[in-house]
Amino acid sequence: MRKLTFAFERLCKRFLVNEDGLVAIEFGLVASLLTLMLIGATDLGLAARHRSQMESAVRAGIQAALKGGSEEAVKAAIDASTDLPSDPPATVSASKVCYDKDGAELSDCDSGGVADIYMEISLEQDHKWLLGLPGFSNPSKLKLNNSIKILSVAAS
Repeated sequence: MRKLTFAFERLCKRFLVNEDGLVAIEFGLVASLLTLMLIGATDLGLAARHRSQMESAVRAGIQAALKGGSEEAVKAAIDASTDLPSDPPATVSASKVCYDKDGAELSDCDSGGVADIYMEISLEQDHKWLLGLPGFSNPSKLKLNNSIKILSVAAS
């Protein structure tokens, strides 16, 4: 048993003293880590770009709402936006919400007592990650909500 222990100690000392190939091993470790970091940064950049494209599409919907467009016209403007990726398909919703002079939400915008009318826009789309990140589902849902006042009735 003593001979085996002595042989193992001698082998360990040889590995600790001999530095041949150490640079290649260090390069392999560092290069693989840097490659993973580069792919992760690219993935996050693509997600930020996708979010920016969604914001641009919602802006197109807001412009349609400000021009007096209906809910369907707003949805069509968002769907027709050239910035929004067509794959995967986006889920768009637009609805008018009315409030009285006290700020209470009204169920019907055609009833009397409407002081303010808002257009609420919601856009949802899946984002596919290149590799996927720990803690994030692949694909992830990106969701964007926005509302804008399209009409304010002056109190008489």
